[in-house]
Amino acid sequence: MKVVRLVGVALGGVLLLVVVAALLLESPWMRDWLEEQASQQVGGREVGIGDLEIGWGWPLAVRLNDVRVANASWARNEDMARLDALAIDLDVGRLIRGEVELELVRVERLVLHLARREDGTFNWPRQSRTKTPEPGKGGQPVWPKAFAVEQGQLTYHDAAQDIEIDVAFETPGDTSDELRLDVRGEGRLQDDPLAFQALAHYQRAENHVALEELEGEIGGSRLNGSLAADLGRDVPYIEARLEADALDLNRWGVLDETEGDRTKDEATIRSGSGDEAENASTLRAAWDQRWAETLEGLKAFEGQVDLSIARLSYADQTLHDLAVKGQLENGRVSVERLHALQERADGQQGGLTVQGWIEVQEQRLVADVEAQFDRVDLTAALAPLGLGELGMLNGRLNTQVVDGGLVFDDTAFDYQGPRWGVALSLRANSREIQGVDKPGVHMVGDGTYQETPFSFDLVVGPLLDLTSDEPYPISGELSTGDTQLQLDGSIVQPLELASVEGDFQIEGPTLSDISDLTGINLPEVPPYQVRSHLRFSDDMLHLNGMQGGFGDSDVAGDARLRLDERPQLWATLTSDTLDAADLLPMLGIAPETGGGETASPEQEQWAEQDRRRQRLFPDRRWDVKGLRGTDIVLDYRAKNVQAKHVPFNDVSLELELQQGVMTIKPLQVGLGGGQVSGSWVIDARQEALEGNLQLALERVNLKALLREANLPQVARDTLGVVGGRGDFDYRGRSMDEVMAGLNGTLELAMSQGWLDIIAAELLPLNVANALVAALTGEEQVALECSYVRLVAETGLADLERFFMATEIANFTGGGAIDLDTERLQLVFEGHNKNVTLFTGNSPVELDGSMRNPRVNVVTSELVARGLASLVGALVAPPTAILPWVDPGGGENVGMGCERAMREFKDD
Repeated sequence: MKVVRLVGVALGGVLLLVVVAALLLESPWMRDWLEEQASQQVGGREVGIGDLEIGWGWPLAVRLNDVRVANASWARNEDMARLDALAIDLDVGRLIRGEVELELVRVERLVLHLARREDGTFNWPRQSRTKTPEPGKGGQPVWPKAFAVEQGQLTYHDAAQDIEIDVAFETPGDTSDELRLDVRGEGRLQDDPLAFQALAHYQRAENHVALEELEGEIGGSRLNGSLAADLGRDVPYIEARLEADALDLNRWGVLDETEGDRTKDEATIRSGSGDEAENASTLRAAWDQRWAETLEGLKAFEGQVDLSIARLSYADQTLHDLAVKGQLENGRVSVERLHALQERADGQQGGLTVQGWIEVQEQRLVADVEAQFDRVDLTAALAPLGLGELGMLNGRLNTQVVDGGLVFDDTAFDYQGPRWGVALSLRANSREIQGVDKPGVHMVGDGTYQETPFSFDLVVGPLLDLTSDEPYPISGELSTGDTQLQLDGSIVQPLELASVEGDFQIEGPTLSDISDLTGINLPEVPPYQVRSHLRFSDDMLHLNGMQGGFGDSDVAGDARLRLDERPQLWATLTSDTLDAADLLPMLGIAPETGGGETASPEQEQWAEQDRRRQRLFPDRRWDVKGLRGTDIVLDYRAKNVQAKHVPFNDVSLELELQQGVMTIKPLQVGLGGGQVSGSWVIDARQEALEGNLQLALERVNLKALLREANLPQVARDTLGVVGGRGDFDYRGRSMDEVMAGLNGTLELAMSQGWLDIIAAELLPLNVANALVAALTGEEQVALECSYVRLVAETGLADLERFFMATEIANFTGGGAIDLDTERLQLVFEGHNKNVTLFTGNSPVELDGSMRNPRVNVVTSELVARGLASLVGALVAPPTAILPWVDPGGGENVGMGCERAMREFKDD
């Protein structure tokens, strides 16, 4: 009986404990405790439980009814989560042994309202990370044997991305071992309607999440495939297999972040805070760092992707048949195949195929890539990067990235860049460079720049060093037509052309051939060659120690060129020897092409065309626009000047070209031991050149003029010093137009001198040679004075004054020269001082074309030769007529020496 009583008391105690526990678990206190614990798990949000029910049986059933979790204060729904009931079945046997095993978890009518506002804030609390429980220490999450979700719903509102989604989900019956959900949703992504369905499941044992049988439609584009993530591995493994018939990234703001980063970077440079170069360097470093961080971040994942999109749109670009198949493993991105067809603006198709791999090793990029470009429009393809117009690319790329350098093998490209007027074809292979620890690139090819063809054979440094501040080696040869450029130097940051330094040599038929390539108007000269040391930085090009020549002239000196929107050139140049004929092409006159002269084939053809034209003044148009695009300051000196028929000594000038107006002042030319000083203004701001030329001749030696005029016997016994001045205004697009409208005055005078008797034969006298010799009885004739005055008005030059006095006769003349038609009509007459010795006085008439005048005179052939020389002098440089404008004065005929010299001085 005692034992029975004890057993009864024990059973009663247990029953009492069970009753007390049941009353306690179902009491409001327990409900409040559960609400408090749940609130702590959701960041302090209010959690409400309608009532708590316990079904005492096997298994033990716990049911929470009308459960809700409060929403954020700014959210539009009152509750973030709400469910009608949460039912849990517990294994009583394991519970008695102190273990918790969930037989079934059933969720009825779960509704989740998730949201993000414009500032990026989410309405669900972020959970702080907790330490993973150590094995064997307990604390592992309790996972039920089976699930059941009935009539679940999830809504998502994203104000930042303008997304609205409403998803219905439930389990296809009770599930075991894994959570499986049938998911169906609809909504909109910005302005595009959205609908989808899929089967989602989660395997707890393997920690594997998958979204299978995915079918959907976004804005009329269908999408299907599967997504999976294996989270049970040391490195999560993600697998995606997706197909879509169309995808428009522009609608969803996918590229906005890239555009924002680029705009922010550009604003940093434009802000002007700090040094601009430093800002640019910081930007480059940030760009490199973003790439490194992106690739380094991939080491936290592994996986593979198989993506096919029939039509992908972004920016103004459309790609067709896009296929990407690759994998990510141990930080290496391997692309088995990337292929896309590009829809170009011209209606044609381009194509791109890529395969290879890329990774980061020790914070350096390593890669092996093969790519085939089929007329790819780079401008459209890379539009999100904001690089502007880039042109079109066609060809193949085989490259490796090794030790920070690109290694090329059998790479060939055809590139067209209309933005820069460039089209080129190149072949590239890697080559070792002496003194450089990374392989360089040997590039050979040809192309056009501004429709000017060129070719190149260059060896450049490692291409991945293009943004480095270290010098980037470049050497080789470029040529365009018959122009060749050899260079050996280095570039810092070639993509930005931060600085360049090295030695170069250039040669070609004429400098004007490379005007389009350089962007600077260069003059027409005979064949040239120049070598110099080049240094470029901060938009300033320095050419130091230039040496070379053009035609038969040499040149040396230094120059600076600012490559701005409007180029500016400063130069100090000297010549030991200057062949004046080498300057003729600058004036639109064909260069000398006879024996001993240097000229290009084109210039020889030019000279031949001028000869066939049978005109004195050439009609070759000047490049007036070229003078408007560059500002120039030039200081030039030539120690020795050689010219045919003109005894030049030296030349010095200072030239300034500003805004299309050229001023040469002072202009000093040594002539026959004397000096020609002047100033020259050329205004190229209008369609035709216009300007003014002023000249002053001082103490020019007549003997030297005659010697250079191929009259050595006359020069031997001739003495005299010539002076003069000229002032001309002009306008025209070529030399013949300038002469046709010339206005101005030319005066020449000589007070005293001696003229060889043979020269008297050249004068327009109506006497025989023997009579002149008999008259003087000497080999020299004294010149008492001479004076010539020509006045030109709109191309008609009037010989206002012609007076020359010798000891034997006075000479007068008059007439006009039409510089437009190049015809002349002049009359000269000699008046003997001793009439007894002459047979008579007959005028000499000179008319016809300036190139081939006719002489009507009763004298020997020598007289006609002298008159022709005189005509040439009147229309050519003044010194050419000096042998014939050095006469003396008479007593009774003509103006007389006294008056002639007075008029010369007064004018």
